Amino acid sequence: MIQVISSNGTQYNTGKIFIFDKYGKLKSPSGGSASWGTITGTLSSQTDLQNALNAKQDTLVSGTNIKTINTNSLLGSGDLTIIEGIPKTTASGTDTYTATVSGVTAYNDGDAYLVRFTNGNTTESTLNINLLGAVTLYRNNDGPVVPGDILDGAEMLCVYNAATPSFQCIGTSPNTMLTYVTNDDTVTITKGQPVYASGGVGDRLKVKLAYNTTDATSAQTIGLVFSNSIAAGQQGIIITQGLLTGLSILPTSTWADSDPVYLGPTAGTITPTKPYAPNHLVYLGFVTTASNGSAGRLYVRVQNGYELDELHNVQAQTPTLKDTLYYDNTVSPAQWKTASIDTILGYTPQEQLTLTTTGTSGAATLVGGTLNIPQYSGGSGLTNQIWNFQTANVIAASTTTWIGVGMTAGSNEQTSTVIIPHTMTLTNMYLMHYTLTQPATGSQVITVRKNAVDTALVITIAAGAAPTATPYSNTSNPVTFVAGDKLSIRRVNNATGGSGGAFNGLSFTITA
Repeated sequence: MIQVISSNGTQYNTGKIFIFDKYGKLKSPSGGSASWGTITGTLSSQTDLQNALNAKQDTLVSGTNIKTINTNSLLGSGDLTIIEGIPKTTASGTDTYTATVSGVTAYNDGDAYLVRFTNGNTTESTLNINLLGAVTLYRNNDGPVVPGDILDGAEMLCVYNAATPSFQCIGTSPNTMLTYVTNDDTVTITKGQPVYASGGVGDRLKVKLAYNTTDATSAQTIGLVFSNSIAAGQQGIIITQGLLTGLSILPTSTWADSDPVYLGPTAGTITPTKPYAPNHLVYLGFVTTASNGSAGRLYVRVQNGYELDELHNVQAQTPTLKDTLYYDNTVSPAQWKTASIDTILGYTPQEQLTLTTTGTSGAATLVGGTLNIPQYSGGSGLTNQIWNFQTANVIAASTTTWIGVGMTAGSNEQTSTVIIPHTMTLTNMYLMHYTLTQPATGSQVITVRKNAVDTALVITIAAGAAPTATPYSNTSNPVTFVAGDKLSIRRVNNATGGSGGAFNGLSFTITA
């Protein structure tokens, strides 16, 4: 069957003969006839007709202006003699399309048809011409069409590929973004595996298998492999956005419809579990169909989670140990920046020890490097005290007058245990505001304990010692605690009669 289209796109009736010059201009026969004649014999191809003209086989054609064909006079150098038209048809139905094309009795490899689809597709689709059999429609040669590839009223060129077999469709709607790449990895990459951009070669992007344990292998994640496989060093297609079908990597034991898809920790893997630091968050898409076979579907939409120092209003490229984030609006535009606490405050903060009890009490204070520990004021000595260490600003001196507590002769009291949060040294221990005479029958001893063992940081009030305004002190026996050590203070009255002397609190110099 011969169809001829003129230079202006007009399609003439099958069987008419037209001759064009090399510029596409229609050459008119003598006498003003519309054509050079009509085909009266059976010609199976354009080549047959060309051969007929060249061989002057005028028995194959008839017409008032063609009695004897002289190719030298008809055909100039570079002339176009015959243009074989592409059959045009309209396909009805949805997804399972049917169409009629006059004269087609079999599917031949390379046959092309210009098809207008009345209805768009909602899933993988087939086309059946002249009831010769339903043939799967492919997008180029990389798998069946996906929902939305065919729009209502759209026209596509459908070329039959006998090897698949399929109709390769040219002109699918742009609801999927594909990229032609070179596999830059040392292994074959397969359908559904995520890849990152590793470079370029010629006019193609180079890719390697992506994974989320490093920035280099995750930050440039660009898409998933669309081709069935791409060998190392070879070319293929990846999908950067759109529906990826025919997946066997979405079993229902691991995946469910609607699951988010994230980049996995192993090269070329995906996971439904959201990654957290130190792994990198890369969102790959969304499961539309989980399948234990090869019918899995995944909508691809790559989104790379940013690191803190990649945000446009954060300057955090060179943080150091124990830096924190602060807001600086003295610059324009304002920025979040990293710095140490000392730098942000403008001075080095000291340690504060807070003392809390179950009765009337007060907080221990750190003033100018001196740690003041008040005694519990509820009549039960030191036993109910609970301490808490925290980092804070230097606080003002306390104005509270601490009330002394008397002790029964021979009693032994100890504070609750404190877990030390970091290294610190206690020295310069003072017993303040001793107010009563110690009985002559025994001394009173206040001892700092480390991990339930007495240390050398001790103050002893001798038997019979009188009240004094000058504090008792121990300045020569520092004790160092490290993180995890247990600190407590024990008070022992060795007197055998009467009450022990009362005092209002202890103080230390603390170096942290």
